[in-house]
Amino acid sequence: MKLYPLRCRRLRSCPSQAVRAGERRACVVVGAAVQWASKLARIFGVPVRPRHYDDGATDFGFGGRAVKLRHTVTRLAAALVVLGIIFGCSSNRPPSPATPGGAPTTGANAQPPANRAPHNRHGPPRTPGGAPAAGCTVPAGTASGMSARPTGLVAFDIYEKGKVPFPERVFSDARVSGVDVDIQWDNLEPAPDTFDWSALDCVFAQADANHKFVVLAVIPGFRSPSWVLQLPGVQTQSFKFAYFNKETEAKALPLPWNEAYLHAWFTFLGALAQRYGDSPEFRLIQVAGPTSVSTEMSLPDHKTGDTALPPATNGSDIAEWKALGYTPDKYVNAWTETFDQYHQLFPHQYLSLSLYPGLPIGNNGREEPRTRPDTVNRVIAAGMRYQQQFALQENGIKGGEKQPSDHEYVAVRDHCGEIVTGLQNSRSATKYPADQGPLDRALDHVTAAGVDFWEVYVSDVDNPSMTDVLKQASAQLPAHTQCKH
Repeated sequence: MKLYPLRCRRLRSCPSQAVRAGERRACVVVGAAVQWASKLARIFGVPVRPRHYDDGATDFGFGGRAVKLRHTVTRLAAALVVLGIIFGCSSNRPPSPATPGGAPTTGANAQPPANRAPHNRHGPPRTPGGAPAAGCTVPAGTASGMSARPTGLVAFDIYEKGKVPFPERVFSDARVSGVDVDIQWDNLEPAPDTFDWSALDCVFAQADANHKFVVLAVIPGFRSPSWVLQLPGVQTQSFKFAYFNKETEAKALPLPWNEAYLHAWFTFLGALAQRYGDSPEFRLIQVAGPTSVSTEMSLPDHKTGDTALPPATNGSDIAEWKALGYTPDKYVNAWTETFDQYHQLFPHQYLSLSLYPGLPIGNNGREEPRTRPDTVNRVIAAGMRYQQQFALQENGIKGGEKQPSDHEYVAVRDHCGEIVTGLQNSRSATKYPADQGPLDRALDHVTAAGVDFWEVYVSDVDNPSMTDVLKQASAQLPAHTQCKH
């Protein structure tokens, strides 16, 4: 009589290739346990009939006409093996990225790429050299429920590899309520499951020591690691899009609706959430994924000029998007899935959508300029499903004479008091005064929109000539007196 057929297959649940060392050791232990169970069964006279399969699995059938004691011992030994298999093959696995409903992802499209094991959420994160991250110590996570609203003046900077994100004086500045660090995915995970958290560790440690809050803006898209672009199923297209026309070479951009790319991105976000998600200083994360050069919901949209596509392609970004099968429905669906994932992974943080005009392409594949604001509104609606957690911002405010009237600024202003809102300066007023305009005029537009927070570049925070206007901003924010709600 066959009592307990036990199998340890070469399947996703216990892979034999590209497997983590911890799982490999566990499967070795399981094999040893099976051998000892077999020996124990033979001692009591219970024959063991191993059966091998083409897929690498093995059944150990315990049977024979044995006395009740033999059956009991055999069942006990087999049960221990079952527990070992369950523990060895499953206990080290992280949860899969959530589906829109919050349940674990299932189905063919839900599996990680074949040559990439899931992230190990246990043990110290690894640096590119393989050693635990050194330097700053991340404070213990104590967050429960939603964080406090992100309000006030926020110092903003774009991370450059090898440089300290923020000088110490920014954290000790009484005018500054929080810091926003924009950092690229390829700097944080240069190789699969190999992380460099050192820069972010120091930001969180300094913020905790100085009672500042943290805004995270991690940039995928063009700044996805090169190994992600090589994963099976990831589709890319080369574009030359960049701010201020500085890029001269085309770069590969994952298609914003591509499931393999998004799954890799959500898997990384799981590791990010595991490390920082419970930090009370962590108040807001800018939502990204179906994006390109930043966390703004921007895609390359040039027809001519320095940043248009090279002549070897369809001749313009818009023509190329049409050839790639872009539709507003695909784009909005990708954002809807992305909001669902952020909501599941970051339950304590506000989730901010950084606005940018949509592509002028309709669902019929034709150019339709009116779809630009329509697409923005649909993506906002997808985020508003999580209204208590949702935030809205525009990252392009300038100090011009006239109050902005673009669709994105108006959308932020119209949601004042309903959800968390914010504005970020387009450029540094210290480094680019002609383009950015006077900081006091920008503050006028900020307060007129009634926002919770205003992000200014670190160089402006450091500029003594801007001390007075920043003090004024600190006193006036949040500017809810302007709200219609």
